[in-house]
Amino acid sequence: MMNKNRNLTLPRMLTALAATLGLNLPAYAGPATLPSIADKTPLRMPAEAQARPAFLARALRHFEQGPQVIGELQQGLFCSRKNDIVWNPKSADVLLPTSALSARFRQELQAQGYPVPAARPEILFPERPEDIAQADPNRSGQANLQVGVVVTQLQTNLCMKGGNAWTGEAYIRLDWQLFAPEQRKVIYRGSSEGVFRSGSTGFEGASPQVPVEAFAVAVRNLLADPAFALAVQTPYERAAAALPPPRTERQPPGVAVEIDNRAPERPGAEMSRVIGELRTAVVTVFSERSSGTGFYIGGSGWLLTNHHVIGDARVVRVRLPAGRELMAEVVRSDVARDVALLKTAPPGVRPLPLRLSEPGIGEDVYALGSPLGDAFNTTLTRGILSGVRTVRDLDFQQSDVAILPGSSGGPLLDKSGQVIGITVAGLGAKGLAGMNFFIPVGSALQRLNLQLQQREAGKP
Repeated sequence: MMNKNRNLTLPRMLTALAATLGLNLPAYAGPATLPSIADKTPLRMPAEAQARPAFLARALRHFEQGPQVIGELQQGLFCSRKNDIVWNPKSADVLLPTSALSARFRQELQAQGYPVPAARPEILFPERPEDIAQADPNRSGQANLQVGVVVTQLQTNLCMKGGNAWTGEAYIRLDWQLFAPEQRKVIYRGSSEGVFRSGSTGFEGASPQVPVEAFAVAVRNLLADPAFALAVQTPYERAAAALPPPRTERQPPGVAVEIDNRAPERPGAEMSRVIGELRTAVVTVFSERSSGTGFYIGGSGWLLTNHHVIGDARVVRVRLPAGRELMAEVVRSDVARDVALLKTAPPGVRPLPLRLSEPGIGEDVYALGSPLGDAFNTTLTRGILSGVRTVRDLDFQQSDVAILPGSSGGPLLDKSGQVIGITVAGLGAKGLAGMNFFIPVGSALQRLNLQLQQREAGKP
């Protein structure tokens, strides 16, 4: 009798779901053809990283006007056609319930080591100030990053088999935003896609789980984006977006600073043959709060470094590899691009040549810097140029060349010793190998309003 009642219940459930998900259209739409989407490897957030908790605060769906068929609803052991699945607000609540999306987003972040807000305890009678703050949603959670997502596309074919088991496949496309409440601004925008196919394995339940699993795949693909990993890390975000505005420049912004850029002394030479000369132009920069790296350009004592290395200082101390120290004036800087121009007395060293042509992906690159302070000055590491990424509307070069704290402001070189970038941020030191970022040198020159005067090698 129990099996008989169960079988009698199944058609009723299908009828109710068919009414919610589908519509018997005159034209036979057929099953949806899903695109081929590669599953990316999420970047795991190491425990040492100072990342901020994030949670899914808003989930919206995009609907076209009129009924939009997104796939086929099937039933039975052999998954015969039952109905077309139509995308509308009513079916969206069944296919992608907000509570399920929030739970899966939290689960995927936790699986990759991302911090999430702690669950608030149920406070029936708040007695202490901290209890009142937890009970009041308007006073709590201001330190947490808020994530918003818009479902812009969904395609799915679902089959409800006997025994209340679901199988099927789904494709989803999502648009993401990451909002920092204290800055009152969106600090990340991106999109991701995901495809999930259950195969012969089914999900028990009164509603299909397959679209939610496709959402989970799209979340993992989001976590593969290095720009998202950078956005949730507090130190980098503060350095690039939350520092005070730049000081008044000593020279008017409209006046270009001329830099005599000399061509490489031995173009085409391997790094091992020119590294001795290059090291003399790389210095350790000391400010009141930290140290970093800088390097000479031109023959008149001009230096490039990061803004976050010098902070609000007007004068800093620099030390050459041989131990000689000079005072450097901060002439101008750009906070958003995180670059600064310094000036010392002419040091009597050969400046580094600058290369303005775009380097190629896969090209050998070298980083020079003072990681962990002056004791390891002019440390040379090697890698390849992995790509060019856009983070908060700024271009960055990505490379697997190793850098550590203290390397910031140092040069990224091609194999001939020409500067192609400036070290600015590294995730590799926190455990994410290969995730190091550099400011293209052409962008730094433009933001600081530096004009190159090209000179041939060996000429004064």
